[in-house]
Amino acid sequence: MHILLGVLGVVGVALLWLWRIRNAAGAAREVVDVADDLRAAVRRFGYSRKANQNPLDGIEDPRLAASGILAAFANMDGALSRDEIDGIAGLCGGAFGCDAEEADQIGAYGRWLIQQSPANMDEVIRRLARNLIGRLDAAEKQELLAMVEQVASIEGGGLSETQQDSLERLARQLG
Repeated sequence: MHILLGVLGVVGVALLWLWRIRNAAGAAREVVDVADDLRAAVRRFGYSRKANQNPLDGIEDPRLAASGILAAFANMDGALSRDEIDGIAGLCGGAFGCDAEEADQIGAYGRWLIQQSPANMDEVIRRLARNLIGRLDAAEKQELLAMVEQVASIEGGGLSETQQDSLERLARQLG
């Protein structure tokens, strides 16, 4: 009987370790997928570094600037979660009328943009909003502000005081 218990114990420990290894592999796979998404998005949208120019200042596609703004607001309360990443992609797909793959790439490019100035999300928002001035009509501005509120409230239920202040500055900057 004690031999049977010993064998069951060894099998149980082996199964526990296999389960932990499988979870670690899944987490590593997710990190690699995120890195691949970023690399593909940067390549797809044709980023090229220009001398003495911040990447945040040279965005010509308003969709990319809007995606960066959404990512910056989501990043204000801590690192981006999978729910926030998926929320940004979903909002981009709905607002810009693109398929899921393109929406994921737009969201990945937005995440890459916020990594170009990780210390201060307000500065990221200010620089990206400059790219949108004169390119959005009143309805599109309101839609962007509504998208920001949706993304910022994914984790926590509402806008923090910092996010609210940034949203007000963004609204003023867009006019």
